[in-house]
Amino acid sequence: MNMRYLAALSTTVGTIVGGGILALPYAIEKSGFFEGIALLVLIGFASILITMYTGELSSHFKKLHQLPVIISKYTGKRLRVLILIFQVLTIYGAQIAYLTGIAFVMVFLFHIPYSVSVLLVFILTLPLIYKGYKFVEDAELPLLFIKIALIIAAALSVLTIVKDANFYNYNLTSLFGPFGIILFSFTGYTVIPEVKEELGGVKQLTSVIVVSYIITLLLYVFFSFAFVGAFGPTVSTVATDGIHSVYYEILFSLTTLFILLTPYIALSLVLADSFTYDFGIARKPSMFLSLAAPFAIAFFEFNFESILDVTGGIFISILAIMILYAVFLERKKREKKHIKYLVPGGVYLIIFTAIVMILGLAYTVYSII
Repeated sequence: MNMRYLAALSTTVGTIVGGGILALPYAIEKSGFFEGIALLVLIGFASILITMYTGELSSHFKKLHQLPVIISKYTGKRLRVLILIFQVLTIYGAQIAYLTGIAFVMVFLFHIPYSVSVLLVFILTLPLIYKGYKFVEDAELPLLFIKIALIIAAALSVLTIVKDANFYNYNLTSLFGPFGIILFSFTGYTVIPEVKEELGGVKQLTSVIVVSYIITLLLYVFFSFAFVGAFGPTVSTVATDGIHSVYYEILFSLTTLFILLTPYIALSLVLADSFTYDFGIARKPSMFLSLAAPFAIAFFEFNFESILDVTGGIFISILAIMILYAVFLERKKREKKHIKYLVPGGVYLIIFTAIVMILGLAYTVYSII
């Protein structure tokens, strides 16, 4: 395994495994553990396809571009602003959730007001974000190992109190209830243009994507098994809030910090890059646009789980549908032999993935109304 492959793998897994994992046990328990895990596998498979389709679209670009330019190449420039809006809303939603989660950890650790903790998080992370990808790349691999180790440690710490009865609660009326949070938790397509650059092409892209999602799925199943089994219907919206003792609270606080901090920084950079490279906005205004709105909105203490649900179920679903539409148009314009990175399965897998996204989107909108 060469260093390029390992770097690409760590970038992909590090992007996918973020704050969504903390809300997964709560979301899965509400529909029933086994039903929730089945939905986890289904959406995981659909997410692999969406991520690969993003790779197919980006394979025809020599320079680094983000989704608005990549998708609009096939759908037309008129849709570029609309695509940017949904990408901004998606990343803003994630940033707000991550800022909120980190701030609550700081409230617990240092006993400071929530608004002060949000301000501190913003000030402390600003230099890291301004340093750009060099910092993220240098710290990514060690931070990923620490993050995975803490997730496993948190899950192992509650295995002794797992009860079989907690796995047999189910609610068929909420079968699609976890959709938004699960889709959010599996979102990795935003980083594919960077991963393609790290690999130096698309030759190993399929392997990186599939291996990344297998690692993520196994981690999610184990984490959900531990916390649903331990707490059942009482599992918290942020799973690591479940036990109140000094040892567990410190362990879970550190776990939460590591899970939320790196994707918050990475997503801020992705959005700033999109403003700079795709729309020609100067670097400092781009940084301001990528950080100011989430910072201001985070002061209002929104529910962590609700932010993830809306972001995943609505904004990410719509972006995924746009990606699928762009792939459909691309394949109408190009012969297969001229597509540099062709995802197998033909139109049938595109339709399958679109149906999953549309059903999830419809359910999320219906549940909000």
